[in-house]
Amino acid sequence: MENVARKPHKLLLINPTNLIIEGDFEFNRQVVFEPLGLEIVAAYTPENWEIEILDENFENVVFKKADLVGLTAFTSNAPRAYEIAAMFRDKGITTVMGGIHASMLPEEAEKYVDSLVIGEAESVWPRVIKDFESKKLKRRYIGQLQEMETEKFPRRDLIKPRYLHASIQTTRGCPMDCDFCSVSAFNGRKYRLRPVDNILDEIEQISNQSIFFVDDNIIGHNKITQEHAMELFKGMIERKLDKYWYSQASMNVADNPELLKLAAKSGCKMLLLGIETEKPEDLENMNKKLNLKIGVKNYSSIFRRIHRNGIAILGAFIFGMDSDTVEDLLKREKYIKRSGVDAMQTTLLTPYPGTRLYEKVRRENRL
Repeated sequence: MENVARKPHKLLLINPTNLIIEGDFEFNRQVVFEPLGLEIVAAYTPENWEIEILDENFENVVFKKADLVGLTAFTSNAPRAYEIAAMFRDKGITTVMGGIHASMLPEEAEKYVDSLVIGEAESVWPRVIKDFESKKLKRRYIGQLQEMETEKFPRRDLIKPRYLHASIQTTRGCPMDCDFCSVSAFNGRKYRLRPVDNILDEIEQISNQSIFFVDDNIIGHNKITQEHAMELFKGMIERKLDKYWYSQASMNVADNPELLKLAAKSGCKMLLLGIETEKPEDLENMNKKLNLKIGVKNYSSIFRRIHRNGIAILGAFIFGMDSDTVEDLLKREKYIKRSGVDAMQTTLLTPYPGTRLYEKVRRENRL
């Protein structure tokens, strides 16, 4: 049998999971979202590296030999990322960590890994690899916000084909700047638009029937961003891509009847809307300006317009604002049930690092 030469370096990219949640709740791992960030990092890794992605959405990570280990983490699974990093560091393997948690709390994260990538990784990952190869790896690398003109396709070939939904990003950034959200701190307050043909070419390569556009707001908030979304939907129709898709949008999605028609025709089955609360004073406190401008009393009309196009609504609601009383929580439950949304996502107000809410709670010694 012919010997196959091993590539000079091995990179393990690891997606940790929150093992505490796994022990308390049953869930279908297939319906969670693929680690798109790691797939993109792999795409920016030189071809002479051997790359493997270990994904704890399907199996717990055990030690494997490697030259370099890269980890990503949200705040919820950062402790698990630190555990995994320790396992590899104990064997003398260099570890690098990126993602939202490490970017927002670098002083904490650098205690557990050899190097950090802060912010978006594309602009600095080739430098990380080059420095590692020359044994000059730095403690921190600061990613720059770049336009999405030359976006490389994620390395989906490195993921086990067990996800129901493929994840795709068409824009980055959000100017809304809600108090509880860290998107603008990580991706900036300007919408950066990816070329539509580039997005369509990527979709054509995806075998999944179902797609999740991971944009925080796929339609944006102005004419330019809405035209970008409509061009994408038209392209999906013209190329006959035949995909079902889901995404997140702001409450102004129903202001443009043509946009809704194109979204539905291109395969949109459900939109997540950040409704949050039925109390205007809470919307004001969390800096949810667009919802305030639209007005809670107009929500039902928005839902009807979306439903008329055959699109379901996943309503996102928050419990646990400082002003919430027991009566408020019961009223919110009743409001959700009669609101007309088709499914709901309820969360407790959480002060995630990088948000103004986090800074407020920290100043008040409430963390």
